[in-house]
Amino acid sequence: MIPTISGGNTGRTRGDIDDQRKRLAYAMLQQGMDASPVQSTWQGAARLAQALMGGLAIRQADQEQKAAATQAPAVPTATPSTPPARSSGLLPSFSGGKRTVA
Repeated sequence: MIPTISGGNTGRTRGDIDDQRKRLAYAMLQQGMDASPVQSTWQGAARLAQALMGGLAIRQADQEQKAAATQAPAVPTATPSTPPARSSGLLPSFSGGKRTVA
């Protein structure tokens, strides 16, 4: 079976999958940047393509990470919100907040 990096029902979080994709992209980039002599022009073309695809994958992962950061709430969810303004008595809270003076 071919290993994949999709997240379907594997128990992995989105961050784990993103980290694995980034590691794969860096490995592709590193293999493409290998400075050992090539045996043919096709091997050189393959290295160039591998480096380009690795760089593209890293760029896309960074853009997705930035997009997710901008969509995240500005205020952490653990901080309590400000309490509502207090009414001046017990009856105004039951009658819709309007107080009449008799």
